[in-house]
Amino acid sequence: MANKLLKEFSGIQQLKRKNFSSELGSFSVTFEPNLVLNRKFYQDSISIIEKTGTIKGMHFQQGQYAQTKLVTVLQGSIMDYFVDLREESPTYLDYGSIELSDLNHNTIFIPEGFAHGYISLESKSIVSYKLGAPYQPKHEVTLLWNDPDIGIKWPQIENLHISEKDTLGLTMQQIKGLS
Repeated sequence: MANKLLKEFSGIQQLKRKNFSSELGSFSVTFEPNLVLNRKFYQDSISIIEKTGTIKGMHFQQGQYAQTKLVTVLQGSIMDYFVDLREESPTYLDYGSIELSDLNHNTIFIPEGFAHGYISLESKSIVSYKLGAPYQPKHEVTLLWNDPDIGIKWPQIENLHISEKDTLGLTMQQIKGLS
């Protein structure tokens, strides 16, 4: 599949966090309802990534537990990826990416119908999520991070760190067989 530009994906929004600096430090606004189409969120979560080259994903939830996500980086940096799983979409099975960091203040809104994951570009990166539905392990699916049919071009990092759950992810062909 193809790596598309953010603007080609219906529903994906790139946002800039407001950031205010002074001699004492900085203050940043991570969420304002009017920036993401007045979406309601169910849960806030934080992930602390210890090592550079840690891959998390590609995760999504099915059915009534499908999640919207608002993702930002509070410390460090990641390359964030999303795969369009909406069969009726012109970007079906295409993927996109954006760098999120504490320096560029990028935030991304990902609607329902996308698999989501990232790779840490720095150690001690802290990723903040707002989720539109509760985590439901029975409805979660992991798309294999390196599924050859999707063909995500991950950054070339010598030592990758991937959980067992993510290494055992399903290919898109296997996921289609679940339906």
